[in-house]
Amino acid sequence: MASVFVPDIISALRDLVFQIPLGRVTTYRALAEALGDPDSVRFVAAFLSSEEAKDWPVHRVVHSSGALGRAFGGDRGQTAEKLRKEGVRIVGDRVDPLLQFFFAEFRTERPLARLQEEQREVARRAVLCPLPEGGKIGAVDVAYQGEEAVAALVLADSRGEPQDFLLARAPARFPYIRTYLSYRELPAYLAVLREAEKKGLWPDVLLVDGNGILHPRRAGIATHLGVLLDLPTVGVAKGHLCGDVNTEGMVIGEWRPVLLEGEVVGGAIRTGRNRTLFVSPGHRADVNTSVDLVLSLTQKDELPPPLRFAHEMATEAARG
Repeated sequence: MASVFVPDIISALRDLVFQIPLGRVTTYRALAEALGDPDSVRFVAAFLSSEEAKDWPVHRVVHSSGALGRAFGGDRGQTAEKLRKEGVRIVGDRVDPLLQFFFAEFRTERPLARLQEEQREVARRAVLCPLPEGGKIGAVDVAYQGEEAVAALVLADSRGEPQDFLLARAPARFPYIRTYLSYRELPAYLAVLREAEKKGLWPDVLLVDGNGILHPRRAGIATHLGVLLDLPTVGVAKGHLCGDVNTEGMVIGEWRPVLLEGEVVGGAIRTGRNRTLFVSPGHRADVNTSVDLVLSLTQKDELPPPLRFAHEMATEAARG
């Protein structure tokens, strides 16, 4: 059974913050760039204002405009006072001039950039072809209990009628960062699929709560999992991650193609009055057969029943 390397992003971010010298400041974007992906700036800003970072020198991290940031349990007045004591000039609620005090000479291995390269390699290995017909349909979803992920696998017949289920747990060491969901959830998914292999409950096709090639680097969690296991996978996402599609005026049972850089990478399916699913092939699948499978399973449901049961099982186990 395959495994996945999960870097310690929190420790990497902590190291960067502690590199900021006394009397200097950096920005949330500079930290995101030092991690290897400027688009991770929302994660950086949110984490540095959380309780987990309350003992870090986060007062030295400001917005790109020079405006002071916010620490957990503190206010901008306290942040300004700390910076003044360290020799940083504050005018109003800003560092001024920012360039005079700005620091960006980080020692860093840029871990997110390395993960992007890994995702591109996963995308190169993905095979797009029609799904196999018939067989057992599996579905996986995950819920969280503190720092632990609980994965559920539901096994159904070819019509989507659930037959059996399994649960497994794994540490959730990687934080949620947009476009890097694989590194948060794969350990739990691999754990539950190991159990499925041991017990003879291996699916012929696997529905995954997330995206397949409908992903900026064509390597969403369904693709990553499918390539690792060489298993036909289909991503079924409840939210719109990327790509262009007009869903206005769609009726239940209708689907429209989602384009990314001019290529059809998935389909938006209206399965309920207020529910649109974004379906994309993961591995050993293509757009048309992935959409057809999900449409066949949602004639009376907003979610494919195996995926809905997997969500309920994982959520109940995490609460339990």
